[in-house]
Amino acid sequence: MTKLTYQKYRLPVVEALNSFDLFETGTTAPMAIWGVDSDTGERDRFVVKFKKHNRMTPVSSAFEFLGAWMAIEIGLPAAEPVVVNISDDFVSTLLGRDGYKAASQSLGFNFGTRYNSGITQIPQIGFKLNDTMLEQAKLLFAFDLFIQNIDRGHQKPNVGTNGEELFVYDHELAFSFIHQLPFLRSKTPWVLSSAESELYKKHFFYKRLKEEQIDFTAQVDKMDCFNDYFWNEVFTKIPKEFQVDKIKYVISYLKLTLDHRSEFVNSLNKIIAS
Repeated sequence: MTKLTYQKYRLPVVEALNSFDLFETGTTAPMAIWGVDSDTGERDRFVVKFKKHNRMTPVSSAFEFLGAWMAIEIGLPAAEPVVVNISDDFVSTLLGRDGYKAASQSLGFNFGTRYNSGITQIPQIGFKLNDTMLEQAKLLFAFDLFIQNIDRGHQKPNVGTNGEELFVYDHELAFSFIHQLPFLRSKTPWVLSSAESELYKKHFFYKRLKEEQIDFTAQVDKMDCFNDYFWNEVFTKIPKEFQVDKIKYVISYLKLTLDHRSEFVNSLNKIIAS
């Protein structure tokens, strides 16, 4: 999967053609579509999250791009982000069908991902992680606590598998600190409070990782990839419709944790051991 910082990286812009499924169980009700890459003419399947539907805003769309790029950059298998253009012609194909209203209100660019078949949800019990998935689960746990993603719990894991490795998606609720009043945000985000520790004990992989003897130093070291070059590429590649000011605050806040990585490692080690 191509990383944002690769020299030949290109964010695909996809023209929506028609729909073949609607994921009604998701809060944001993503729609599976056929689309065509505007640059290459390649026809493929994609998933779009309409920017004017439940919980989707320019900010949450921006966070979807940012979360996906960060996951891929750090080495996690994640849904490849694309831009999906919703046109009047596409909306007309949905007349009288579920999803018509959301699509009709979301003309223009929307966040989307390339469709991945063969991904199944991981059972909460009775499923054994292979060595590859175990290493990915360690990295994902550290990554989610770093970006303060509260949306990967037991009820809604937002992680699946193809049987060989994990597959992560959905980051519109990541960077949860941004929704707190400024004076309530932690001044030491690299140190987890008791309330935060209890919250992240609901992470989908917490109980599985608790059984292991884990030191998260190696996982946090991988976060060196979130450097100035990476952040510059974010601003270069993200569509202007989603270049929200909150991205700058997210970056500065995350840098605080990276400036105190040893303390952050200690926080991760402490929560998984408690």
